[in-house]
Amino acid sequence: MSSTAHKTHYDVIIIGAGLYGLALANTWLKVHPEARLVILEACPCLGGVWSSERMYDAFWTQTPLDMACFSDFPMQLGLMEDETYYDFFPAKHVTQYLERFVDSKIYADKPLRQRIVFNSPVKEIRKNKEGGWHILHSDEQRLSTSKLVVAAGLTSQPNIPILLGHSSFTGIILHHKDFGSSSILANPQVKHLAVLGGAKSAADIAYACAKAGKAVSWIIRASGSGPAAFASAQGIGPYKNSNELLYTRLAASLSPSVWMPRGRIERLLHGTTVGRRLVDQIWAKFDKDTRRLADYDGRHSEKNGLSNLKPDTPIFWQNDSTGVNQRSDFWDIIAGKVKVYRQDIVKLEGSSIVSTDDRIEADALVCATGWRPSYHSFIETSLAHDLGLPTSIDVEAKPEWKDLDAAADQEVLSRFPRLRNPPPHHSSSPTSSPFRLYKHMLSTDPAYHDIVFLGHIAVGNNFRAAEVQALWATAYFDEVLHVPPQRGMEEVVALGVAWCRRRYLTKGELGHWLYYDLVPYTDALLEEVGVKGHRKTGARDLWTPCVAEDLKGLVEEYLDHKALQDR
Repeated sequence: MSSTAHKTHYDVIIIGAGLYGLALANTWLKVHPEARLVILEACPCLGGVWSSERMYDAFWTQTPLDMACFSDFPMQLGLMEDETYYDFFPAKHVTQYLERFVDSKIYADKPLRQRIVFNSPVKEIRKNKEGGWHILHSDEQRLSTSKLVVAAGLTSQPNIPILLGHSSFTGIILHHKDFGSSSILANPQVKHLAVLGGAKSAADIAYACAKAGKAVSWIIRASGSGPAAFASAQGIGPYKNSNELLYTRLAASLSPSVWMPRGRIERLLHGTTVGRRLVDQIWAKFDKDTRRLADYDGRHSEKNGLSNLKPDTPIFWQNDSTGVNQRSDFWDIIAGKVKVYRQDIVKLEGSSIVSTDDRIEADALVCATGWRPSYHSFIETSLAHDLGLPTSIDVEAKPEWKDLDAAADQEVLSRFPRLRNPPPHHSSSPTSSPFRLYKHMLSTDPAYHDIVFLGHIAVGNNFRAAEVQALWATAYFDEVLHVPPQRGMEEVVALGVAWCRRRYLTKGELGHWLYYDLVPYTDALLEEVGVKGHRKTGARDLWTPCVAEDLKGLVEEYLDHKALQDR
């Protein structure tokens, strides 16, 4: 493709071949099978976080089997019982699933795989004054399009902390993105390994290294938001696993969310004293059960510092990247074979990591320290600001946002009084503005209504989010979906940001954290498109989990709706 792509125009250009990019490509081509569409992928393989480069044996999904796929292409793994844990399973199967997906989806005699240009990092995007976009990617090739989709996601560019003395450290330093492709676990020279970070990715790596026989030190910053909580994978009652319960509309109603439709249920559960007391008791039990299963003060706690894994805040607030424990022996391995520190790193020195209270010997340091926004590598700062992407606070010069944010904050506190009194928690002054995208996808500036951003949210099930965002973007580009005027969009954005900051504390500062809100968020998007969000009838719609199969036929329903609109 590289020989013919120079100065080539496409109907749609997608940046990123992860879940969101593939979902958009599949949806758009279902609706427009003859479209000229290309996906630019910086890596040599597809999948993003699910790519083959990132796989290792202890990397398991946090999404169970009936949710970890697209609605028109079932997972169908046929795994043995010992290969799953309450329907959670090894992540490598998602990689294999996506490989099959791009080979099986064929439009105009061309499979999706042939529409992906691998090893093609985007260097720059530039708005064309006459409309559309110019894209500069690898080998100085220039493409143009009238519809640009940025689906590079939030987990592409590693965030590696600058540690004093890193150049003198005699061990290996790498980001957890590169852990799967490294040879650390098989390297006999790496006997003692340190993991830096408090979220689920750090837990997975600490577990993997301990299972491989390494001596493991797990370091969690004292000055950060603290270690993640690890909810049980086991379900209750009719639910096979905890995610099945979490992704019901019944459970979603227990979270104070601006994505829930306003009405009697919201007023009862979140606007009355009796309702709030009931909801608080349910969340308190969830938090208590999660801590009890971990048994932080037992299991050799004093010996290895397991108590340092106690979350700083209750699980309701999700201020610590709460995850699911998908292994039966996780806590025994961590308690028995991993030394946990809750300290800040002062410097690296020789083969040592010098912390505030200890000197930790390590042959390797794996930084499970999160990500930097991928768009920074190809969207210059002033354009990012205009588009509504996070930029330096100094750059956010639009004064009306201050008034909109203040009014939105008052509305949030009026609707959800419990958010007035958060628990003590780590907080720091923000260094960037939040995401200011309408429905987390679209710039509020009409000058930029030919570009959408997919996957720039933090949710628990990205398959569902990707499929629904893809349909929303398709309907928007088709002009079937009509968004409010600019002021109306700005009010929606301000409300979302104000709510996110109150609901999710430090994690909510960027306004994109929707961990407990996937179901109402996707319902709202589908309603705006003009198709059914509630796809089950009667009481089943309330208490049964939202699984991938529920979205089956969604595009066909949209096509019928579109045909009516086109008449």
